[in-house]
Amino acid sequence: MTADALHAWIRIAFGDREFTVADFAETFPSPAPAKALHDLATRDFVEAVGRGRYRAVPAETRVQRIIVREEAAYGLPERSGLPYAYSEDTAVSIWTDGGYWTGFTRGFRPVHLQVRRKDVPSWRRFFRAVGARVTVEGARETLYGVVHVLHPVESMRAVRRGGVSVVPRAA
Repeated sequence: MTADALHAWIRIAFGDREFTVADFAETFPSPAPAKALHDLATRDFVEAVGRGRYRAVPAETRVQRIIVREEAAYGLPERSGLPYAYSEDTAVSIWTDGGYWTGFTRGFRPVHLQVRRKDVPSWRRFFRAVGARVTVEGARETLYGVVHVLHPVESMRAVRRGGVSVVPRAA
């Protein structure tokens, strides 16, 4: 059973009411109910409301928290210590001071980064370590949410604008 399915059954069993570890164990046979609840809390399916007391996180709240966490990924490249330049549609937004946004949908918000080809493995490790999604331009995969799209180049030129590194604006 997936955590999503267990979360759904917890919502059916307890609704918005608080429940204890004992309540959980009585309702869902488990060899380690406290550990199961701890794991669910770590993944934001339930929240601790006191010692040994929990409440299921409503689905809409859970969705909103995911979006907030993902949108925090917008400033990550600066923390990497690796050379980069925002590029493509992301650079357009930076150069227009947010006046022009393009290249995204309601379900996909790419952050385009030009990076040195030799640094791609380091970028992948960095984004995975901080829990952010990353792909390389042209990869065949389903993309959703905030995704850092790496555009590998042999060498790059970058300038600072608004505190971030961005490809130079075409003259």
